[in-house]
Amino acid sequence: MPTADVHDSDPGRLAGMFDLGKASLRPWQPDELRAVLKHQLSAPVEFDLGMMDAGSAARLKTLAAAQRLLVSSVYDLLHHPQPPIELLEMLKDFARSHRQHRDSPLPAEISTLLYYAAILVARLRCRRRITDLNDAVVVQGVEALIKCDWLDAATRALLQEGLADLTQEPESAQ
Repeated sequence: MPTADVHDSDPGRLAGMFDLGKASLRPWQPDELRAVLKHQLSAPVEFDLGMMDAGSAARLKTLAAAQRLLVSSVYDLLHHPQPPIELLEMLKDFARSHRQHRDSPLPAEISTLLYYAAILVARLRCRRRITDLNDAVVVQGVEALIKCDWLDAATRALLQEGLADLTQEPESAQ
């Protein structure tokens, strides 16, 4: 059975999937979300992203080995000064797939956070755009996440840095 390519989807409809205001199937308490976030950030990148297809898993191992990265966890990837764009794209896709899957064990709030964090880090550290969402939609999602009381300080600071980058006025040409 053919599957639809998410890259051909309407960005506005994709953004709607990440609406934090929508009720989830299981309401998570802030302390539970805080614990899940801590676990996800400390989880080995190869374990989380390695649950993809065999080709993606092999590509992940090659990338990590070739660049001799000090990226052993999702936290390390998000806070790396020059993360590989491919790993950020894989994290974004991982988060999106969990967000879209109704039976995912990962809370929608956490997959949403990982999705937007990967987009922001790609822009901040790699100066690359890895989403078709327009900046206004990303700003709206990030602003909602920043207000969440279950965020840790480092992740909130990363989101604030990304938000500042998204909303800064372009420098005028002299």
